[in-house]
Amino acid sequence: MDRESNARDPLPASEFVQTLEKGLHVIRCFNEENPTRSLADVARAVGLTRAAARRLVLTLEVMGYVERSGKSFRLSPRILELGYSYLASQPWWRHAQKVINETGHQMGCACAVGVLDRDCIAYVAYTPGGATPHLLRSIGTRLPATATALGRVLLAHADQDVLRSELEAHPPEPLTPFTLVVPNAILAALAQVRGQGFAMVYQQLEMGLFSVGVPVHDRAGHVFAAISASVLRREPDPATLHTHYLEPLQRASKAITAGLPF
Repeated sequence: MDRESNARDPLPASEFVQTLEKGLHVIRCFNEENPTRSLADVARAVGLTRAAARRLVLTLEVMGYVERSGKSFRLSPRILELGYSYLASQPWWRHAQKVINETGHQMGCACAVGVLDRDCIAYVAYTPGGATPHLLRSIGTRLPATATALGRVLLAHADQDVLRSELEAHPPEPLTPFTLVVPNAILAALAQVRGQGFAMVYQQLEMGLFSVGVPVHDRAGHVFAAISASVLRREPDPATLHTHYLEPLQRASKAITAGLPF
């Protein structure tokens, strides 16, 4: 099993705890496609011996994060503590959730607030809106940053030299025939986002999906999150874009900033 790269925060091998890394990989191998796994399944998924997988799984079981189901195992509800710990450390998310609940209802589409998590965006607030039941999203959803409006807003304000290196080393996967995967094309799109102050993507993540995103600033004016609206439809004309999507999102962004405790 290869250690995950983290060029932005290199750590000497002597300081890296491989057992912790392996334990986290065990947790992450349980997902929507594989809600239950046998010890042999875990060993194969994580790249461990069966004995090593057994020790890790049984330790997680004793800690209450994994529970037994016959000869297989599954995550227990206690695993939600790990995700909630992050939200609890971000006191602004409750206010952001209230803001997008109202905004999504007014716009009639899904709204999300997200932060950057390496090459993905992670939802910290989400509302499905009235006309987007097909979007199976929730708080904690992670999506490829370059293919989303949220991600492009946040990447547009990241270090572009570092981003170029990361894109060249690990190009995004083509999720649709229209997904941008060439680093220069992605960087050009991000430059446009910086210039116009918003991101608009159409059929980048899935066919027919249109999304608009705008930045959320802290009180010092730095971009720390983004807010977006998503719906299945044709790409709107410029007039509709501004009145129906951008203006409500910009108002919501300012409302989130106004409610920040810092």
